[in-house]
Amino acid sequence: MTKDIYVFIETKDQNVRKASLELLSKGKEIAEKLSSQLYAVLIGHNVSGLIEELKPFSDKIIVAEAEILEHFRWDTYGEVLEKLLKKYSPYLFFGASTTTGKDLFPRLSARLKSHIISDAVDIQIDGAEIKVKKPIFGGKVLSWLSYDDDRTLFITFRPNSFAVIKGSYQAEIFIENIEITRDERMNVLSIDKGGSKKVDLQEADFIICGGRGMKGPEHFQILEEIADIMNGRVGASRAVVDSKWREYDDQIGKSGKTISPKLYIGCGVSGALHHTMGMDTSKIIVVINKDQNAPIFQYADYGIVDDLFTILPILKEKLKQAKNET
Repeated sequence: MTKDIYVFIETKDQNVRKASLELLSKGKEIAEKLSSQLYAVLIGHNVSGLIEELKPFSDKIIVAEAEILEHFRWDTYGEVLEKLLKKYSPYLFFGASTTTGKDLFPRLSARLKSHIISDAVDIQIDGAEIKVKKPIFGGKVLSWLSYDDDRTLFITFRPNSFAVIKGSYQAEIFIENIEITRDERMNVLSIDKGGSKKVDLQEADFIICGGRGMKGPEHFQILEEIADIMNGRVGASRAVVDSKWREYDDQIGKSGKTISPKLYIGCGVSGALHHTMGMDTSKIIVVINKDQNAPIFQYADYGIVDDLFTILPILKEKLKQAKNET
């Protein structure tokens, strides 16, 4: 069996997602250490225009296009990827730990009777051994898992785990024409994107998150203004979403989105386990909470014990000033 590495390319609004470019960048590093090749796997409808963008990042690109693949469905996408994986038998198959990745990769590993490591944050080569870094117990422990098997290992990584490094490669293109069937019991009736967002929550470098301490939906406006200054996104705790203050798309945590931004600011967030499981691998964590005993302070790199309605206006002006000076 070859040691080739495959990366599933996610697209959104006819663009390659940043998380996929991160995985290609890391995949190339691992492929070089294994003396193997890196494949980008691009499937969908009208995706040929993305090939040029992917060429510098990989040795080879496998493309499967069909009208039936216009919208993500686990049955059609799963069938295409299952057939490709059986044909090529990669050693490692990377995907992003997004809604799509979390839906698709466990199904593929089960179909191929293989192994999966989900929500990983790093991968290293130690001699001939693969080691994967994964947070467990709500981020309280960072575990390293080793792998030694002939079957394909499926790994989903949290977005923002790696830097995007554009190479100078000119990938070879392989067009695959795959016969696809679909479950006729399911049909896409409509798609509601819920309005446009400047930055995808899982790929944002800056996230400012509001909890119940924000006291009401009207107070999230200042978080929006700060996020705009930083070209970031506003997130929310589950309690906020349950109270209908914010949409579910903003929810961070075990039952929401898993994030790893460069900077996370929690405002009035208590730090319940189901929330911290979704943000514990943020590079820098800042907490603003007047309750010095709030559990989230255990995860903070910097903590401010004060009224957030006093701190946020000051923070907003300082960030605006710093941006104007650059």
